[in-house]
Amino acid sequence: MQVFLIKELDKRKLFGKVMLKNDQILIKQKVDKMKISKKVKIVNGINKILKNNNSNKAIVSKSLKKNDEFLNLLYSNGIDIIQGRYLFKVIIEDFLENICIQNNIKEKDSLISITVNDVDKWVIKLIENLSKKFKMVNIVTTKSDYFKNLQKMLYDENGIIITITNNKKRALSKANIILNIDYPEEMINKYVIKDDAIIINLEEKIKIKKKRFNGKIINDYEIKVKENTDMYYALQKQEYNGFDIKDMVEIYIINNPNEIENVIISK
Repeated sequence: MQVFLIKELDKRKLFGKVMLKNDQILIKQKVDKMKISKKVKIVNGINKILKNNNSNKAIVSKSLKKNDEFLNLLYSNGIDIIQGRYLFKVIIEDFLENICIQNNIKEKDSLISITVNDVDKWVIKLIENLSKKFKMVNIVTTKSDYFKNLQKMLYDENGIIITITNNKKRALSKANIILNIDYPEEMINKYVIKDDAIIINLEEKIKIKKKRFNGKIINDYEIKVKENTDMYYALQKQEYNGFDIKDMVEIYIINNPNEIENVIISK
């Protein structure tokens, strides 16, 4: 997978607005000082470079991530911006275990509700694994038929009962943990949510509009890489300075899946 890094150039030695150098797309000027018309030209230049290299994937620097207008222009041009979301899915089971430890939640005594509509092999495997750890698992979905076979299999083979529901008053009202896989903010706010629930959002950041809600909303995570590993040394290159470690690790793990054991969850 070819992924390009996009960042602003500290030294202004550029003849054009953008340039490609060693898989890095360098921008001559500070994006936050540009007018929208100039940002559009910059994004068009980036898009041209990506297309010329048969790629649409990029990692943007931490400073560029703060510029929503610039990010939206990249998205609107079909550029896939790596944001560490795939990696979040890879580590989610360990992440959940850490959350339970930090909040004195005993998995075997607790209810987890999983809000999900798009079903794939990863979702099925995740539900299967979590159903063996938590006392109760609720699948909250508008596509209940997709989970019927899993529900039957878990009961027949392991005696495990999972609930499939879309009841907006009850589905999330007693859950200690809500693992939101793909529900947007507008949809999840239609449900009654336990006041002190912990909500973990895998795909997009959300807010709970309910005034009485005083639980925790987790929209992101932090990681470290074990020292003295191949991945640790690979990410020490100077050109990676200024980029989010999650984004860099995600690409490394996609290309080297066995290295996941060297990722340490720090939040």
